[in-house]
Amino acid sequence: MSAVPMPKAPMHRFVPAVVAVTERRGVTVAVDRQPNLCRWAVHTTDVSGKDILVTGPHRDQATNPSNRELAAQISTAVASIGDVDQVFTSDWATATLLRAKTALPVTDLCAPPASLAKARNGIAAIERRAVTGLTLACDASRGKGRNVNGCGWVLAYGNGADPVVGVYTAVSDHGGIRAGELAAIRRGLQATLNLHPVLRDGTGTLTVLTDSRAALDLLERSRTDETLSGEDTDSIHECRRILGSARGIDIRFEWVRGHDGHPLNEIADRLAVLARRNREMGIDDVTGHRMVAGVREDAKALSLGTWLNANRTKQAAA
Repeated sequence: MSAVPMPKAPMHRFVPAVVAVTERRGVTVAVDRQPNLCRWAVHTTDVSGKDILVTGPHRDQATNPSNRELAAQISTAVASIGDVDQVFTSDWATATLLRAKTALPVTDLCAPPASLAKARNGIAAIERRAVTGLTLACDASRGKGRNVNGCGWVLAYGNGADPVVGVYTAVSDHGGIRAGELAAIRRGLQATLNLHPVLRDGTGTLTVLTDSRAALDLLERSRTDETLSGEDTDSIHECRRILGSARGIDIRFEWVRGHDGHPLNEIADRLAVLARRNREMGIDDVTGHRMVAGVREDAKALSLGTWLNANRTKQAAA
């Protein structure tokens, strides 16, 4: 019997391996814009692989710039690096802005991940500087014989960023004005943490001002006494919410004399009265927002950052 011929080994077609991918080179621009301040970073690497990172705004630049100002800031930063073939952006809005307001060669290609990560790290460093020395002033207003507490708060920055203001109304049948003062602290603290979540990691410092000794006393007792017998439930609940939100934060609570010319306390008081009266009088939301915006503009005109730094220097020298 003849041997069965063995099949030949199959022919393998040679497929060359991809040994290299052309790297996208250029400048990466990342922007983090919030209602009251803006941060940006520009990153690239030179021919030797060394990182070049420019962040802003600088001290002499607007911290809450208009679109035109922001585009000019970024354009100046890119120009300081040298000739650029293409500019990558972190999002569509930034690309649209730079195309409309500058002559930068903005590309539709995605930014290189490593470069984008370093640009965002640069923004995070600016964030850490911005949250050092934050001051939050809170106040409440309550009409005689009524159960509505108007709450107001203002957050001021030592770096000159625009202050943030807020209002809130709470109904309290048992806690009186003290429950309102605590509600103002809670809402102001929560709004601050929403703007700057890095505070929860222990980054930065926050000082909370109130003109209510009664609120501060109950807040302090809530740290050690879990029963607080004889106290109203509204105030106790507010204290526990505040202390829960304050975990991990480098925070301190301070008393300030009310109606004594302290600019932050005066702004917080105006907001609290405005919130209460608007609710009592049934003012519509649109009109209410316009009124709050007016107080915000007044707060901006006070240059609270300059006042804070001067006050800190005065206290340090005392």
